[in-house]
Amino acid sequence: MQARIDGDGANSKVIVVVFTDLSADRAKGLFDDDLKQLAVSSYVEDGILFGPFYEGNEGTAIYNRGFRPFQSPVPFLFVRHDVISDWKFFLDNDDWLNRWAHRHGESAVRALAEELRRLPWRAGRE
Repeated sequence: MQARIDGDGANSKVIVVVFTDLSADRAKGLFDDDLKQLAVSSYVEDGILFGPFYEGNEGTAIYNRGFRPFQSPVPFLFVRHDVISDWKFFLDNDDWLNRWAHRHGESAVRALAEELRRLPWRAGRE
């Protein structure tokens, strides 16, 4: 049976690859070093994102720098298509933010504006 990648909910579909025989030390090297080359070209060409999870992954949550959601006792990798709200993950990395902006073009500007309108950053000026 082949899973459909388009239609309703296409942006919510994820492939999870579990590496049951990969140690945490090797996972870090594989995901942090080797995957970077594949991740850039896959995102630029097809909008594919990779999310590595492994023991010792120091990545933090967007809204809580004390929470480390990317740690897992068994290494795994998620693979999914990007969505316009992914800018939040790229905000502190200019290279990735530029790739996102190039990929989404004018709709990227609208998505950022919509998010900023919900924040109270202008409250002090009123």
